[in-house]
Amino acid sequence: MATTVLRGGTILTGEAGRPPIEAGWLLVEDGLIAAVGEGDPPGADEVIDASGMLVIPGFVNAHTHLCMIYGRSLGTDRDLLHWLGEAQIPVMRGLEPSDYALSMTLGAVENLKAGNTTVCEVFFSPHYDAEVDQVAAQALDDSGIRSVLFRCTNDESFFDGFVEDRGDIVRRVSELHDRWPNDGRTRIGGGPLIPWGSSEGSFRDLVELSADRGMPLHLHTAETPEYNDLVRERTGRSNVEMLADVGSLGPAVMLNHCVHLSERDIALIAEAGSPVIHDPTSNMLLASGVAPVPALRAAGVPLGLGCDGPACNNGQDMIENMKYAALLQKAVSRRADVVVAEEVFRMATHGGATAIGLGDRLGMLAPGFLADVVLVDARGPHMTPLHDPLAALVYSARGSDVDTVLVGGSVVVRGGVAQTVDEQQVVRDVARRAAAVRAAC
Repeated sequence: MATTVLRGGTILTGEAGRPPIEAGWLLVEDGLIAAVGEGDPPGADEVIDASGMLVIPGFVNAHTHLCMIYGRSLGTDRDLLHWLGEAQIPVMRGLEPSDYALSMTLGAVENLKAGNTTVCEVFFSPHYDAEVDQVAAQALDDSGIRSVLFRCTNDESFFDGFVEDRGDIVRRVSELHDRWPNDGRTRIGGGPLIPWGSSEGSFRDLVELSADRGMPLHLHTAETPEYNDLVRERTGRSNVEMLADVGSLGPAVMLNHCVHLSERDIALIAEAGSPVIHDPTSNMLLASGVAPVPALRAAGVPLGLGCDGPACNNGQDMIENMKYAALLQKAVSRRADVVVAEEVFRMATHGGATAIGLGDRLGMLAPGFLADVVLVDARGPHMTPLHDPLAALVYSARGSDVDTVLVGGSVVVRGGVAQTVDEQQVVRDVARRAAAVRAAC
């Protein structure tokens, strides 16, 4: 039985209302957290000195698009649909199968180094006939990160080349799930990519597949006013009303963005129990609007947090994202206590874990939970003095303060250096290929 003990750090367990454990210790046995305590730690095969560190659950980046990483910083200062169609889609059309392995690997390294031990990759491509979804899942698995790859597409309309036949969608999602079932570090989900581009039949296909295979779905929902307009033109209903009518709401259906919601929309989401993933950084960058987080919370909707993709956020820093999630709501409500540090910390950890169906074993530092653990160096000038560890984490820390990361008890980042990937080689390879792809656009 392999054992590791992390000792001497300030432990933020992520359990609601539990205060920090000063000079605490955490024991890991065979990939699980065995015990958390204070005082003298037990012996172990490996001892990690966490002195001067905050010891926290790994972040769950509950919505990203690593498949778009080649488009980072392209098309800035444009709204969503212009940014997508004018800058990003041409790059995505130029990708080759090997580019998907590089994009997933670079994205995994960036996420791990920021303390994001789990990513929800909302994957889409015009090259599904080349099995690039299989390539992407393998690359994520090889990186050591925990992931859910949501294979997303549409059967009726989107940009040329990004539409699949209903039968192909079901077959390919099933084949992907056969290879990566629900019991591993790499898992599979699905979902229509955009709500106005799929038939009701395709929505129902994926709901049935989700129920049969126990896999989650992920849907872009009411991200901009145009989302509701386009869905209403096709169906006569709002985005959320349409989802309710085709059975695409429920605890296994993650709704992303949810910026432009009516009171009825919120009530439908709450009644169904769908979790909502909040993406404050991309919503601000693309001028999409401000999600009604307080209203969703008041309705009892489960909330997670996502960075969104490297191309529409330009980074994968969940610490930055927590800060923006809190500050944005304070600014628009003019209430300093409307969303507080503990709430966004829970959204970034256990909230995301709950959204992907792993809330009973991921997202907290508690016995029996998966040992996805992050050490954040709290000794920098911007973290000193450390009066309130949780406030310092949310409002003062940076992703670059992450020192050590464990996924399932295995050290994947040590001293800020990725242990599973040749980071510099991947950076060089992506820079070279991205330049070539853009030149050919």
